[in-house]
Amino acid sequence: MKKNIYTPIIALFLGLSFTACNKFLDELPDARTELDTPEKIQELLARAYPDALYADFCETMSDNAGDKVNLAQSSIFNTQMYSWQTNNEYSTWDTPPHYFYAAYGAIANANYALEAVENLGGGSDINYLKGEALVARAYAHFMLGLFWCKPFNPATAATDLGLPYATKAERKVFEVYRRISVKDYYDAIEKDLTEGLPLIDNSKYSKPKFHFTKEAAHAFASRFYLVKGDWDKVISHANEALGANPENKLRDVKGQRARTYAQQELLYASSDEPANALIVGASSLYARNFAYNKYGLTLQKSVEVLGDNKHPLNGFRATWAYPLYGNDDYRNFPKYQEYFKYTNVSAGNGYPYDMAVLISFDEVFLNRLEAYLMKGEKAKFLTDLVVFLRKKTMQNIPDTFVLSEADMNTIYQNKGTEFDPAYTLSTQQREWLQAVADVRRAAFVFEGLRWIDNKRLGMKVVHVKGGQTMELPKDDPRRELQIPEDAISNGITANPR
Repeated sequence: MKKNIYTPIIALFLGLSFTACNKFLDELPDARTELDTPEKIQELLARAYPDALYADFCETMSDNAGDKVNLAQSSIFNTQMYSWQTNNEYSTWDTPPHYFYAAYGAIANANYALEAVENLGGGSDINYLKGEALVARAYAHFMLGLFWCKPFNPATAATDLGLPYATKAERKVFEVYRRISVKDYYDAIEKDLTEGLPLIDNSKYSKPKFHFTKEAAHAFASRFYLVKGDWDKVISHANEALGANPENKLRDVKGQRARTYAQQELLYASSDEPANALIVGASSLYARNFAYNKYGLTLQKSVEVLGDNKHPLNGFRATWAYPLYGNDDYRNFPKYQEYFKYTNVSAGNGYPYDMAVLISFDEVFLNRLEAYLMKGEKAKFLTDLVVFLRKKTMQNIPDTFVLSEADMNTIYQNKGTEFDPAYTLSTQQREWLQAVADVRRAAFVFEGLRWIDNKRLGMKVVHVKGGQTMELPKDDPRRELQIPEDAISNGITANPR
């Protein structure tokens, strides 16, 4: 597993067992003396983003996955996730425990950075470091909450189990944190986000897309408030992220279709792609595994996700421009590029890592689209849906084309019956929400966001394994990942089962 100068000792600061790493220490070293310049703090903040990916386990648990009956089992992990079972492989890349520890390790690095800023006396000249650290801390906590907690519901948030919210640069190895409520957890995320965002200074970064710039922070905020159901704030933060010409920040799928597979793979998570708000290089084997998982995007599922019948403009003979590669059992889209980082060149030691998109402006645009729908701003919704589809559709949609309310009502009549979110939907909102969900599903296949949508929209997930049907209804406790077993053994409350 990838290590850095801080995470080997602080990723377990919640009282997680050191037996996993064969280390038995009473205290963590005091790193404050090392972080004595803004440059050193900024270097540490590069590690305040989880060194792990969630896409593999999220895609496998979601309704994007099916059983490739012709393939043998690819891994125990893949089988467990498809059956919504608990996985405790903390030392295996792409598993839930790997992400759990990586996220809390990122949080610990953010906390060390915040402490170091305070030790340097703070001040306007280094406030940008505080801003990035606060937003990064909020992001890592938020992503953990999406996977290990129930979806935010204002009616139950005060009693639903959140997670520990870590705000100190801990040095006691066996410090035990308690789980707070989902309400308090989301309040803490919002506090960090709103305090940190104004302090961010884009000019400080030579590689801005690897950091929370102003635009990336607003993009994250649009996701946060979408999950909370605060539509006004979704729109305001999305507007800040997208700017005056949002269409210029959308991924031009149609325009890039002529590129080779290798070219598309290289560009997808590149800093040169205008659609990418925040990217990361994280320890992962997903680039080599996602097309070969036994439980993944089958031929049938690929039609379900990207078939013409799921295109909002299908009534106008529009088809998706997303290029699918591979035969029936290996359907894939070139979204991940694997690299190898040598830690010892002469010995050939190192670890693989994937470049991945954490937040895209495509997502921000669709967050705003959904908020327009929930706010009843139909004209903006209809206009933006067409703007988005122009970049994702094979046909040339003329500037004069108008998608009418009557068109949508006809295309989506009696749709959206699978949705059961925490908020009330009118009949029209429910039907039109199907269009948003379909577009999101197509845009972010293989990225893990469909599982987040499955959870927040209260969708039942159905899997078929060996001819047997398995169902995961809205209130099934298995929708919340189980806390890793060594964290439970050290005092962190387990999720119900």
